[in-house]
Amino acid sequence: MELSIPASPSRLAELRRTARASLHGVADEVADDVVLALNEAATNALLYGSRGDQPIQVVVHVNHDWVEASVLDHGPQPPAGLPADTDPDELPAGGRGLWLLRRLVDEVRLERVKLGTRVTLRRAIGPAGTLAR
Repeated sequence: MELSIPASPSRLAELRRTARASLHGVADEVADDVVLALNEAATNALLYGSRGDQPIQVVVHVNHDWVEASVLDHGPQPPAGLPADTDPDELPAGGRGLWLLRRLVDEVRLERVKLGTRVTLRRAIGPAGTLAR
């Protein structure tokens, strides 16, 4: 699935529906976690990363072992990441996005690319207990 959505939070419902449809056949628990993580990453891209009404690009790929989803915005450098074991009670208001992503998926990568910032999320599809968490 590849989708370009305008820089408007009102378009997040469309993103969730399209992403969920692309995960047909993936276990509900995995699909729910990926859609929630993707919504969080896209919300951050829309609120903090998009500039000048640039759309964000979302890609979801499924293979037999993994779901990989990415969100690309056209904004400035993202803030430094938080340690994986950060206590959520110690996070500043509005600072729980990366913490949440790390609990929903197995891998979270933030990278600066020519166009902006790309967040890549990976979640194993295997049976319960096989996740790398």
